[in-house]
Amino acid sequence: MSFRWTLKIIVTLILIAAIPYYYSNKAFAVETIQPDTGVYHTETVSSFDECKALCQADTKCRGMEAHQPDTRFPVMSCRLNNGFGSKSPFPNKPPETLNLNIALADLNAYRISKGLKPVTLNNTLNITSRIHAQDLANLGIISHTGSDGSGHGERLVKQGYKYSISAENVATGQKSWSEAFKGWQDSPGHNVNLLRHDVTEFGVALVYEPKTTFQTYWVMLVAAPLYP
Repeated sequence: MSFRWTLKIIVTLILIAAIPYYYSNKAFAVETIQPDTGVYHTETVSSFDECKALCQADTKCRGMEAHQPDTRFPVMSCRLNNGFGSKSPFPNKPPETLNLNIALADLNAYRISKGLKPVTLNNTLNITSRIHAQDLANLGIISHTGSDGSGHGERLVKQGYKYSISAENVATGQKSWSEAFKGWQDSPGHNVNLLRHDVTEFGVALVYEPKTTFQTYWVMLVAAPLYP
């Protein structure tokens, strides 16, 4: 056997021996560098601010991490996180359960403090509020207009509620009734609806869709029936 063929055999044996080592290390790497942390996109950036800007521009991003393995180089790995991993540092937290009685009591206490009469809870207003909140959640938007082009008055009529006056507040992103209620109080236009003197009934709903941008969708209605 010539030296040339001997060399070929040696090289082949070395490659065959290396295959199990390569694949065992590859499997190990997949298991250790891809834990369930919620990271859905990784990009090389030159600064922390650039990484932060990427997260702010992406509606799926709920948090970001920037890793700079070697401080001698101004390059870092930017990891965008959607919060859905079981070990995510930015976990998605569901909102507090909406308690209709507490919502009614809070609204009435606020109205009475301003010299207004209390309102009563109306189930048709609750249902109509929930229909629109679910519609907003399905679309992942905030709007007073439904996906069918309807306004809140049309939605009330469709549910069989005949009114003399009605008004609607919507909100997104708040994780509790108290937070949503406070937001409406602090917003002049929404606050007008909370303190209408000509309404007698109230309804409210919350829909939680964690995979959407805003996650929580709040709708409330105040109204007075056409025939008391």
